[in-house]
Amino acid sequence: MLNLNPKILLGLLLGSIASVIWGGHAVVARLALVGQGFEVLDILFCRYIPASLLLLPLVWRDRAAMRHLGWRRILALFCCAGAGNLILFAMALRFAPATHGATIAPMISPVAGALLAWWLLGERPTAGRAAALGVMLAGVLIIGWDGLGAHPGAWRGDLMLVGAGITWSVFTILIRHWQVPAIPATAAVTMVSAPFVLPLFLYYRAEAFFALPTELVIWMIIAQGVLLGGVAMLLFARSVEMLGATRASTLSVIVPVAGLILSAVVLAEPIGLVKALGATLSLAGMLAAILFTGRRVA
Repeated sequence: MLNLNPKILLGLLLGSIASVIWGGHAVVARLALVGQGFEVLDILFCRYIPASLLLLPLVWRDRAAMRHLGWRRILALFCCAGAGNLILFAMALRFAPATHGATIAPMISPVAGALLAWWLLGERPTAGRAAALGVMLAGVLIIGWDGLGAHPGAWRGDLMLVGAGITWSVFTILIRHWQVPAIPATAAVTMVSAPFVLPLFLYYRAEAFFALPTELVIWMIIAQGVLLGGVAMLLFARSVEMLGATRASTLSVIVPVAGLILSAVVLAEPIGLVKALGATLSLAGMLAAILFTGRRVA
C-alpha cells in the first residue's frame, strides 16, 4: 500500500531538492569555466569557504564520531573526496560538456565502489547486481563514445570524470569500512579542504576573482558554496533522518536526470540519440542496483 505518511513525503521532497541541486553541479561549473571567466581555483574557493561555515553544525553534532575517526583517517578521506576530487571534476568540464559531467562521474562511482567493496570488504555482488552494474558501465561507455564524435577532445574530460568517480567511490568504501556516518564525514572533508584552498586562492586568484562583475561573484558563491556545498548537504542529511539511508539513496537517480535536463535547458547542450541511450541504460542500471539487487559477503 502507498505510504502517504507526511514525514515520508517531506523526506522525499527534501532529498529530491538536494538531488536536483547536485544535478546542477556540472552545469554551474561548465558555465563558469567556459563562459564567465572563472578559474578552477575560484570554484574551489566558492565551494569550500562558505560551505565549511554552513556545515560546521553537522560536524559539531557528530564530533564524537569524528574524534573517534581521528585526523589520519579524516585526511585520508580528504584525499579521496576533498579539493582534489573537485579539481578533477572542474578541470574535466573545460573539455567535456556538462551532460558528460552530470552522468559519467555519478555512474562510475557505484560501479567502482562495487568492485572495491568486493576486493576490500568481501562484499561479492549478486548476479543481479553485477548485471545492473554492467548495464550502468555500458551506458557510460556509450556516453563517452558519443563524445568522440559530437564533442572532439571531450575524451580528456571524460577520463578526468572517471577519475573523479573512482576517487569518490574510494571515499564511500572507506566510510563504510570505518563505520563513519557519511554526512558528517563529508562535512568534515569540506572543512579540511578550506585551509588548503584559501592560501592558494588569496595568492593567485583573489585580485582577479573580485575584479569580476559583482553579480557573477555573488552568484558563484551562492551556487557553489551555499546551495551545492551547504544547503543540499543539510537537506539530504534531514532526508536520511526521515527516510533512512537505504530509501534516501534511491533518490541519487535524480542527480544525472536533473543534470541532463539542466544542461539542455541552461546551456543548450544537445542530448542526442546516442547520449540519451547511454543515459537511459545507466539510469536503469542504477535504479535496478539500488532497488532490486543486493550484495553478499564472500
